Amino acid sequence: MSSGRPSMYHVRTSSMTRQLPAINNAANVGSLTRAIQSGSMNVTTTARARPPSGYRQNSMERGNSLIRNIPASSSLVQRRTSNDATRSRMVSNQDRSLSTTAATTNNMRYVNTASNESAYDYPERRESGASNASSTVAKTSAYDHRSASTLESRLRSGGLTGLQNLGNTCFMNSVLQCLSNTKPLLLFCLTENLADYLNTSLTSVMKGVLMREYANLVRKMWTSSDGHSVVSPSSFKNTVGRFAPRFLGYAQQDSQEFLRYLLQGLHEDVNRVQRKPDPIKIDEKAEERMPERDRAKFSWERCLSYDNSDIADIFAGQLKSTLECTHCQYQSITFDMFWDLSIPLPRNKSSSSVQECIQLFMSREDLDGNEKPMCARCKQKRRCTKKFSIQRCPNILVLHLKRFSQARGRTKLSTHVDFPITNLRLDELSDVMSESYEGPPPVYNLFGVSNHSGTAYSGHYVAQCKHPFTNQWHEFNDSSVSTLNEKSRIISSNAYVLFYERHM
Repeated sequence: MSSGRPSMYHVRTSSMTRQLPAINNAANVGSLTRAIQSGSMNVTTTARARPPSGYRQNSMERGNSLIRNIPASSSLVQRRTSNDATRSRMVSNQDRSLSTTAATTNNMRYVNTASNESAYDYPERRESGASNASSTVAKTSAYDHRSASTLESRLRSGGLTGLQNLGNTCFMNSVLQCLSNTKPLLLFCLTENLADYLNTSLTSVMKGVLMREYANLVRKMWTSSDGHSVVSPSSFKNTVGRFAPRFLGYAQQDSQEFLRYLLQGLHEDVNRVQRKPDPIKIDEKAEERMPERDRAKFSWERCLSYDNSDIADIFAGQLKSTLECTHCQYQSITFDMFWDLSIPLPRNKSSSSVQECIQLFMSREDLDGNEKPMCARCKQKRRCTKKFSIQRCPNILVLHLKRFSQARGRTKLSTHVDFPITNLRLDELSDVMSESYEGPPPVYNLFGVSNHSGTAYSGHYVAQCKHPFTNQWHEFNDSSVSTLNEKSRIISSNAYVLFYERHM
């Protein structure tokens, strides 16, 4: 038995993922593309997979926030590169919720820009780390008098900005609107000293450029002075194309595929690990004798030594995978990170529910015939069963409804999937939560939907999002933004990617 590292004994052919390839050349991009298109990019199955570290200290508490542009180049202050130090700062993600992040909003402070000053002019940063720290202290003391109501009023009137369609870029616009209304990610992008979090080491392909460009776009979307304005994501799109060349052109794309590329790139750009650690030797026999809860925690910490970012803090969770030999009943258990769950839709049904889809993903699967894995005890290939359960819940749960299939040509399922807008309780679903799960029962509220209308070959994407400060729902159709007064319009057969925030 092993935890937190790849094993041929743990390959699931239907919905588990393979190793996430490095995105640094066209060949690897193509490999990642095929993996995503097959619906198998929901989990990373290597020791490099980095589940979220939990909110060690909310990013908004680390510095003030200002609505200005991020410089093209900036020096880094002393970074937390020690893996031991990183792990020592961890707290359990299960003891936190998004309400903690919401509470830190009251501690955020914005710099008041003069009326004749561009909102996107960014002063040169000091090259000295000590000077930079002194500057931050000075800014903190200068703006401590600003009340939470001032911050609230600034953000309550923001975010209702349309995005120009550059030519078949509705897939990108719908994802950007959903992420723009993801509260913890929004607050992170608005933090004043975001440049200090950028990773310019070899562990990032883009060296912080993608995160910088994304944050600049988000700030434009949230600081518009004329209500329902429209901004062009052209510069951001060009930067994404440098990270993943498949998005350079103007062909129709899949919003979930784009989301996975984008989150991976943003994660790399703020990865706290700037130097790859030496390989970790795992004593599998010793771990097998440990309690399951401890094995899960050790697997989590091993992942942190490779990947540790605020993006993972927000989106990543941990799955428990149990493979059991039907001949000798030997169980092999691993724990893997997931950024989203690609949940299948029941076949030959006109309607279903998201709860049913989640349970279908977690249900026991038989591995037989050519899919027989090697049993570590029998020392030969045996028929086995595979079972998933959630070990650690993410703060933002992204559910991808697998409407598109590659079997017998690309087809789309128009199944109507009902899903709760509030109080999605995973603990009420049978065999979904791991027996060793710790923490309060997870409860999620919907705040974003990426909808796809049309066929598998031609269609259009529209986003529906709940404003993180007013709780009002809006529909974002490229440059058009409208208010949604009837929540019944949110649940439809066009729902493709669901964004849930953890309430408890």
